[in-house]
Amino acid sequence: MNPSPSSRLATRLLGPACIGLCAGVGLPAAHAASHAASHATKAPAAIAATVAPPAPVVAQADPLPSYAMKGGRMICGDRLRMDVRIEGKDDHAIDLTWKGRHYLLLRKPTTTGAYHFDDQKAGLVMIQIPAKSMLFDKKDMMRLADDCNPIAATKLVAAQ
Repeated sequence: MNPSPSSRLATRLLGPACIGLCAGVGLPAAHAASHAASHATKAPAAIAATVAPPAPVVAQADPLPSYAMKGGRMICGDRLRMDVRIEGKDDHAIDLTWKGRHYLLLRKPTTTGAYHFDDQKAGLVMIQIPAKSMLFDKKDMMRLADDCNPIAATKLVAAQ
């Protein structure tokens, strides 16, 4: 009996793959050829039905923080100061004044909902969570300032 055109197509498509797969796991070539021939009897539609499509990649959205970005003049735990000014109407960029120099830090997405701002050129990173802001130097891998809060909020807490 002559093989149908669909089974010849399946042999051409699956034969080398089965032979390569069997050879990769150390099976003899004769076994690989017979394995390829056994798959040739299936119709292409049946083969396609047994192959599951890859799961779609779901992009995880950047969760928006549930708190407002803190800005203004800040005093840090070690009495260092920095100024944070939000650029534009949204919170996707800040102008940071640190030790008399101005830096433009752009917001990067996070999976935690914290604010993460980065200046690639200067190597500065500012992270803000509800309790505090922190400033890091990426180049030297050190924390420059910690426990930074707006002065107005610090005075309000001290008055209570």
